[in-house]
Amino acid sequence: SLLYFQSIFLAEDLAENCFSKDEKAATKNGGSAAVKDPGRFGVGTKLINLIVGLELLSIGTAFHDFKASGSFLNPGDSSGEIEKEYTLDLLFGDIFYSRAVIFLLRYGDHDVFDRILAALKELHENRLKLHQKVRDMLEEDHEPSNYDRDTDSLVKANKLLGISFDIGFNMFCKNTGRKKKKEYSSLTGHIILLKTYDELLKYLKSFKVNLSTEKMSAYLTSKKNFTDRKLSDIISELDSGKFNSSLKALLESLEI
Repeated sequence: SLLYFQSIFLAEDLAENCFSKDEKAATKNGGSAAVKDPGRFGVGTKLINLIVGLELLSIGTAFHDFKASGSFLNPGDSSGEIEKEYTLDLLFGDIFYSRAVIFLLRYGDHDVFDRILAALKELHENRLKLHQKVRDMLEEDHEPSNYDRDTDSLVKANKLLGISFDIGFNMFCKNTGRKKKKEYSSLTGHIILLKTYDELLKYLKSFKVNLSTEKMSAYLTSKKNFTDRKLSDIISELDSGKFNSSLKALLESLEI
């Protein structure tokens, strides 16, 4: 998919279409003008390296993700056959990670490189925590509403997507007002939460169906639907055709 490309350029469409004339003028040196000045803003070949690097990381993350058929943290048989499948997943994930590093280094910004690596580490740590918490709650039959009281892990579980939003915003919307920054932050935050809830529901399908899994599934579905409605409200307030078109393409890429 072109998910990371779209999430980076979502901010450019926001700068171009959702700001007032005064705001557009204020951002001309750090907003959509970046597209017209690739040497200064790193758009063009340099930016493509960044996008490709992020996309390869996302594929590697998908291979490293802890699915029922590939992780001993998940329920199911931890047999030698499963171990072999999991090792193969890790191998393919590592291949994509190693290729991603090449493109990210070509981008030439070590600050960005460090932030991406830190995001990748946070992503894996928090997915492990969330998945383990699902298992613990099902085994001990805890009330599902206790699961996501702290949304920090939910956001960090898709930290790589969050970083791509940040890069796009800093590239195209750096000099915008506080109100627009808050709007963009709310928009991207709800997209990230929506994706995380969707991934947790898919993860939950790896468990045998019983009363506990049904309760947890119903709760996560309600939270996903609530987040989806909030996101729709935020989008409707933006009221911009071109931006909404880009946003629709992004949400389709998320497959949620």
